Amino acid sequence: MKENDIALKEETQGLIALARIETHEKIIRFLQKEKRGKLLDIPAGTGILASKLKDSGFECSCCDINPEMFKAHNIEFKVADLNKTIPLETEFYDYITCVDGLEHLENSHNAIREFNRVLKKGGKLFISIPNYLTIERRMKFLLTGSFTKPVNQKMFKERFNSNTAMMHINFISYPILRFMLESNGFQIIRLDIDRPKPKMIFLSPITVLIKLYCSFWPKKAKERYWLKETLSKQVFSGGNTLIIVAQKS
Repeated sequence: MKENDIALKEETQGLIALARIETHEKIIRFLQKEKRGKLLDIPAGTGILASKLKDSGFECSCCDINPEMFKAHNIEFKVADLNKTIPLETEFYDYITCVDGLEHLENSHNAIREFNRVLKKGGKLFISIPNYLTIERRMKFLLTGSFTKPVNQKMFKERFNSNTAMMHINFISYPILRFMLESNGFQIIRLDIDRPKPKMIFLSPITVLIKLYCSFWPKKAKERYWLKETLSKQVFSGGNTLIIVAQKS
């Protein structure tokens, strides 16, 4: 899929997925192994992920800033802006899924704080974000100075209806997300991708050179820049999307 595609669409019970199908499938697979409980899907989009998880036995609730998009039936829904306080009880949910949401926010730090507030102690957070640290995106940034195609005002008005909530306005990389999570009482317990990108093999010579160069760095420098993760197979040569599972301490 090209980077400027909004999403890979899927029809399930009349609902359309606004994220890549593989991302939904991975998160559902992870949650299938968990004890059933209360789950919040935010932002929920059409409600397709929550509908699938409800069928698997989870007690699902949904929130989104665009209520007109939500089409799922028999699932509690509330309008919520993740840049502000979520209108939900404190320490109420066992799980939260946030699929392709943080990159649309003006204040992603606030969202993580709110996730911590509404999750029970020991609760798990399932997040997906665009993988801005693949070798492909790093090379694109080196050449263009941008991780994604710039949006001019004509595109902003015609494609996004002058609504930044539908745009990628916050380019959150893995180190920034890890910092936000750990600063708000979360510990990352799993890191995965949506699916491999076969064309990454063409950039493997550059990948090898970068890893070789960094292998000579002092141990403290490697730890300071979290090279174990940022040069990992998942992040450095992985897919379009990073999937992170974190647990509230």
